[in-house]
Amino acid sequence: MTVEIELKFVATSEAVAALPEIISRLKAEGGAVQQLSNTYYDTAEGTLRCHRIGLRVRGCNDSWEMTLKSAGNTVGGVAHRAEHNIPLPSGKLDIALLPTDVWPVDVDVSALQTQLQPLFTTDFQRQSWLVKFQQSQIEIAIDQGHITAGEASEAISELEMELKQGNAADILTLAQQLTSVKGLRLGSQSKAARGYGLLSDDTAIVITPMDVLIVPERATVEQGLEASLEWAFAYWQRNEACWFDGVPQAQSAVNHSLTAIRQILALFGGIIPRKATAPLRERLTELEQQLEVAQEAAAVCYQPGYLQLKLALMAWVMNKGWRIFIDDKGKQKLAGSFKRFADIMLSRCKSELKEAFNKKLTNDGYNDQQSRLERQIINFYLLSGAYDKELSLPYIEVWQKLFDAEGDRDTLRRNAMEQPLFWLNSSQHV
Repeated sequence: MTVEIELKFVATSEAVAALPEIISRLKAEGGAVQQLSNTYYDTAEGTLRCHRIGLRVRGCNDSWEMTLKSAGNTVGGVAHRAEHNIPLPSGKLDIALLPTDVWPVDVDVSALQTQLQPLFTTDFQRQSWLVKFQQSQIEIAIDQGHITAGEASEAISELEMELKQGNAADILTLAQQLTSVKGLRLGSQSKAARGYGLLSDDTAIVITPMDVLIVPERATVEQGLEASLEWAFAYWQRNEACWFDGVPQAQSAVNHSLTAIRQILALFGGIIPRKATAPLRERLTELEQQLEVAQEAAAVCYQPGYLQLKLALMAWVMNKGWRIFIDDKGKQKLAGSFKRFADIMLSRCKSELKEAFNKKLTNDGYNDQQSRLERQIINFYLLSGAYDKELSLPYIEVWQKLFDAEGDRDTLRRNAMEQPLFWLNSSQHV
């Protein structure tokens, strides 16, 4: 077994044409082109997909390989997945060759072998290079082709970077050197996920509402910070995909994602000094100003500066870029309990809301408080994962109704103000 660590970009045809020259400047080895044919398997009921497992057989130059990938996780926006690669004598699937421990305990492997069937294919040309960069070896590949599921088909035009050896952070540093090419944006779906979408005729993407961040049990403040930024980044990626899909209000949702990132930096600002976040905040401001007027997604998201901001944020999280600005007292605070941090910050949120909404306001008064209310609602989503969700989510929803003006504002204001404080009434402690 290996752990696949990769970064994926969607690339326009102009970017694909420009990339080989840029990559050649990196003293890269290779550049050969291969034709890859991949068939993905699952049961009719989608057993593997339910377990977030991908299974394929790849053919290349009369050789065959079976690959199983687990769901894995994302660290600093870079995907980490367990991967098992098994050579095959032909293109026939044989899961008996895989280690037995790759399967979830509730999967009957013998039955699974008889139920698996080919679902969709990906056929593409891959031009790849191996780059020695800092302490790492990184494969860079350009893929062009198609995903096919029955009568449905979708183009593949991607740039992939995979760590073969070394430090995952080096992928992000190397990626910054490719951002001079216009027409790249971070990909949010794997080829397999896109294939399943075609198969189900469900390629439309809808805006997913913000949800409570669930932190690990007994998380430290620093772990809460990392989880918060990962949460906001994933929310940004989903909203961006909606924007490209033409979903109404998606540009506004992207802006909301940026507000969430800015609010996270403010929430932890009592520990992390402003100079540690100044470059990120400056880039956030530039993008927020650009999004003040309606834009086409491609006109914004394929710009080098947009991608550079994402990569900078990812690198800041992966490298824990705040640590070099923290003194011993700050380190002690970061090592403290995120639950206690949440207790304190939630009470401050309520105090700020009480100051703003302790009396009836005019329509202009409510409008003036919208930005403050938006920030505090984001705080609630960030800080509520340490408590009983059955208490915290309804609490947040009442404030959200006031923000959305779903009814008489004064009635909504009074309902919100009169709610019991869930962080003082919850029996769940982390």
